[in-house]
Amino acid sequence: MRNVDKHIIHCSDSAFGDAAMIRQWHLERGFKDIGYHFVIRPDGEVEVGRMMNQVGAHCAKHNTKSIGTCLIGKESFTEKQFRSLRALHKMLKSLYPYIELCAHNQFNAHKTCPNFDVHQVINGKK
Repeated sequence: MRNVDKHIIHCSDSAFGDAAMIRQWHLERGFKDIGYHFVIRPDGEVEVGRMMNQVGAHCAKHNTKSIGTCLIGKESFTEKQFRSLRALHKMLKSLYPYIELCAHNQFNAHKTCPNFDVHQVINGKK
C-alpha cells in the first residue's frame, strides 16, 4: 500500500460529468489516465478513477502521497455528494489513520476548487 497522508478534494468545475467523461478530458490533455482516484456524482454515486495504489495526477507536488477525490459540480453540490464524501473519507481514514483532509485550493492560490469548505462538510456542518 502507498504511503498516503492527504485526501485532496476537488470539483469538476462543470455542472455535468462522471468518471468516464473526466477520464476522456484528462486523456485529451495528455494524462495517462484520469487524475483522480474517486469521482462523486450529484446522485451521490462514488465512481473509482485511478486505483488507490497508483499515484494520481490531481495536485502538483502532492500526488505521490495523496488520494484525489473530485465532486461533479462548480459551485453547487448535493447533500448526497456530501454524505458520500463523508463516508469515503471515513473509509480512507480507516486505511490511512493519519490522512489529512485538504482542499485543492490550499495548494494552489489561483484555484477556488472545490468551492466549499471541506472541513465543514466532513464535520456535517454544511
